Amino acid sequence: MSLFSTLRTATAGAFLALTASTAVASPAFAAPAATQAPITLDVAKSNVAPLIDAGFASQVDGAWYVDGAAVAAAAEGLRTVNSSATGYDRDLFKHWADPDGNGCDARNDMLQRDLTNVVLRDGSDCIVERGTLQDPYTGEAIPFTRGVATSGAVQIDHIIPLAAAWTGGANEWDATKREALANDPMNLQAVEGRANSAKGMRLASEWMPTNTAFHCTYLAQLTSVLKVYDLAVTPIDQDAIINGGIINGVSFAGVSSCALPAGAVVTDPSVTPSTTPIETVEVTPAPEATSTPAPVESETHAAAVAPAEAGHEAETGSSVLATTGDAALPWTLGLAGAALVALTALVLQHRRKA
Repeated sequence: MSLFSTLRTATAGAFLALTASTAVASPAFAAPAATQAPITLDVAKSNVAPLIDAGFASQVDGAWYVDGAAVAAAAEGLRTVNSSATGYDRDLFKHWADPDGNGCDARNDMLQRDLTNVVLRDGSDCIVERGTLQDPYTGEAIPFTRGVATSGAVQIDHIIPLAAAWTGGANEWDATKREALANDPMNLQAVEGRANSAKGMRLASEWMPTNTAFHCTYLAQLTSVLKVYDLAVTPIDQDAIINGGIINGVSFAGVSSCALPAGAVVTDPSVTPSTTPIETVEVTPAPEATSTPAPVESETHAAAVAPAEAGHEAETGSSVLATTGDAALPWTLGLAGAALVALTALVLQHRRKA
């Protein structure tokens, strides 16, 4: 085969690679399932039981499902706001207080609630040293070990971000009500740290969990907190909750698509909170480290108790749902193809001069 034919064939292959790189979208999350997945979180826990109390979930054959019609009706009745309120400061929401008076701060209460195989620090009824999170946002099992370099693997998310709450009406609240929202177990959830950082201050029109099986529950949680605290949302977020939308070129279904299985009957929850004993071991506390204050727009916070153990991570400002390696290959091929096209042009130009 002549040099020219070889280069022509290579150029065609490079063009195809470049075309493929621009046509393949980064998979932020999988396509919605044809049928709704049941609620996987313990319905007796403080971040899920309110869904049942509000009539947002029904029981079928022993499993609980989100009642999409009920949630959508509630979401349609939410107040809306068209602009962001200025003056937000995270410090205006006193967080990690002890709202239930049990002697533990809200952060450690959430770790004990949401983690399994929990190990407490020796001599403490509060401080969680180790455990495992079955993360609802990613669907992955995340090990938690307290420490400067490791606590950030599990963070406590405000389901309604404090910045979004500020815009939705919390800017007119007193300090007591803002503290209540910031520490309300209904609005708190232990999640994988990178997912929490990706979410930042965003609501449903800009961010959704990559775990599509959790979408119905997540949208119901958003609506529940917004309704209880009479918080407003932008019309685009209200529409995303109800009807879904598109993020990073990937569509997701709204809560109106969360249809109950046939035979759904609303009943009171019959389960009780877990009474599994928590192991206590002697653990040397992590060394102190200097914390760095977070920007006021940050909504991310590591799961460690002391700010010295893990400072707040800055919100990225990107609308990307999740960083995946799946999209890297086609883009790499595309760049390589473009380089090959340029090289071919140079060779042909050289031949003409010769």
